[in-house]
Amino acid sequence: MELYNNIASVLSKKGINLTVGTIYDFMAIWKEWYQGSVNDFHYYTERIGGIETPCERLTMNMPKKLSEDMAKLLWTEKTKIELSNKKSTDRLWETLDSKENSFTVNLPIFIEKFLAIGNGATVEYKNENNKTIIDYIDGDVIIPYRYTNGYISGMITISRFIEEIGKKTVYYTHITYHEFTGDLYIKLNELYKSSDETTLGKEIDFASMFPKIKNEEIIRTKTPHFQIWKPNLANNLDMSSPMGISIYANSIDRFKSLDVKYDSFYNEFILGKKRIIVDQSAMKGKIEADEDGNTRFIQYFDKNDKVYQGINIDGDKMKEPVKEIDMTLRYQEHIESINADLNWLSDNVGLGTDYYKFDGATVKTATEVISENSKAFRTREHYLTIVNDCVYDLVQAVCELEGIKTNKITIIPDDSIIEDKNAEQLRAQQEVTAGLRSKKSYLVDIKGMSEQEAEEELQRIQDEKMSNNEAYGIITSEE
Repeated sequence: MELYNNIASVLSKKGINLTVGTIYDFMAIWKEWYQGSVNDFHYYTERIGGIETPCERLTMNMPKKLSEDMAKLLWTEKTKIELSNKKSTDRLWETLDSKENSFTVNLPIFIEKFLAIGNGATVEYKNENNKTIIDYIDGDVIIPYRYTNGYISGMITISRFIEEIGKKTVYYTHITYHEFTGDLYIKLNELYKSSDETTLGKEIDFASMFPKIKNEEIIRTKTPHFQIWKPNLANNLDMSSPMGISIYANSIDRFKSLDVKYDSFYNEFILGKKRIIVDQSAMKGKIEADEDGNTRFIQYFDKNDKVYQGINIDGDKMKEPVKEIDMTLRYQEHIESINADLNWLSDNVGLGTDYYKFDGATVKTATEVISENSKAFRTREHYLTIVNDCVYDLVQAVCELEGIKTNKITIIPDDSIIEDKNAEQLRAQQEVTAGLRSKKSYLVDIKGMSEQEAEEELQRIQDEKMSNNEAYGIITSEE
């Protein structure tokens, strides 16, 4: 946070007023939970036998799973992006799925991360080899400075690298300004050098480190060449910030409850395992000699077998020198308690109750499909609004950079996870038969074809029908 405040202080002298606030503190917390290791929670000390002992709490890592599963609802490899014709669509996908961009692989990962951290950005540009590049940027290195009603039209992105000079470490900070005015996209690069990790330091010549990258670019365009991605949620933690919040921003307490119970569930098998209490008198051994007269000490019990616990009783001896203790495990109670928390958690993030189930080994998604009237489906539609808007702008920018002409961009989500799709298809078929729906709209809406693909398919059907009629000698009269 010190660095962010220092950057804001330095850039304010240039007339750039960054919106920092407390949102970056929260993003650091969400990121720790996403990574599955929170220093002040999963690592703690406990007084054992009068000694402060460091302990580690196990985690179910539900923030990661939540983000993964929500991302899968929003985007899969079956999601389609189509332009006004097949040739343009093919050219678009050549760029999107180039080795440098790997859109099909990288976009779902990027969506997962911005859902977890609360923010992300994509930037489209031409590199020094004249290739169109899509940068996928984490939300905690984005700081806005111009925005209206939550729409960010000016931001900086931050990247840092270090250089070791002898015993001295030098910190370089690369700042890139991105601004969209409605008819101009402005991109400006600056480079700073510091001996302190928490300060921006002194500005140096950008070309001294990046001679092949333009210091400034101004592109006349109606299309922004950057997009800010954030969950479609109100920011209730830093209400003055235009930045988004994690999908689990208000569920941290539930993660703590789950991990405490999961850790207890694991420890139940350690603390409640079978033990055999043995009096020290029963653990004595004896010396035996072999045929050659060599002697060796024979122990009655294997000292490496953890099931045996030797104790020394003062005064009266134990009534039984060997006593078995077999504790009852609270197995089912733990599972029921964890599932209760999972229901609360999934409902709180918009997936509804019973979305997850813990079976004692892993957390499983309760169902492979979701109903159209379910809470999970409504949440999916709510978030798709933001995702589709960002993808639309990204595709527009790529088309502009590649010179791809199109008058239409169609994004078709993967609806195979929707439970009521079969019923919808049957109803649509009945409407076509009754003359209440055209065959073309059926192919577009139900089969997910573009209008051009639907027209081509209908033409093929008509051609086959004509060929069959001729083959069987059927003559159709034209009216």
